[in-house]
Amino acid sequence: MNVRLQWVAAAAAMGLGAGVCLAEPTAVFSDGPGNTEGGIFRAVTSANGTFDTFCSEVGEGLTIGFTFEYTISTNILYNGNGTVNPLNGETAFLYTKFVAGEIRGILGNPNMPEDTMADAIQLAIWKIESERNTVDPNALALIAAAQAAIGSGAWSGLGNVRVMNNWDVGHIGEQNHSKQDTLIIVPLPPAAGLAGIGVLGLATGARRRK
Repeated sequence: MNVRLQWVAAAAAMGLGAGVCLAEPTAVFSDGPGNTEGGIFRAVTSANGTFDTFCSEVGEGLTIGFTFEYTISTNILYNGNGTVNPLNGETAFLYTKFVAGEIRGILGNPNMPEDTMADAIQLAIWKIESERNTVDPNALALIAAAQAAIGSGAWSGLGNVRVMNNWDVGHIGEQNHSKQDTLIIVPLPPAAGLAGIGVLGLATGARRRK
């Protein structure tokens, strides 16, 4: 099944079939806190509102300020080398906690700077998804919290977290036009992703980040 059909099937499975339009939604990303060359990114979308998100891979990039089309799935696609990997439940747990504004509480530091929190989340996601190793203590603490939640049964599966597969406009499903995959919650709660951080300034340059 090709990527476009996978997305339509996934949407139907999530009860979105009646609202699915054949024209794929679009997203524009701006840069936010963090020093990892990854998230936080602010995604402004045509179908899922505005929310903050993170990278799921390191082998592909996004150009800030450009328009992309996106599909939604449970897989991280291509990563610059053709691989297809299912999203890890630990990543879903951490993104859910970020959206809920609970990361600082998990780390026991309610006054943690936004850059520090953003770096911890992004580095944890990359390590969980076997993209990049880290020795950052905050990232390792987040991973330990995710593993504990899964081990205790407090968390299972992906919840409402999905992968936002981003593509060059007009080239959905084409590996050579696959861009950095990010995270999304479907359906997106009101003001989701804005609880964990302050308002981000919009970056309009053509900065490329992985």
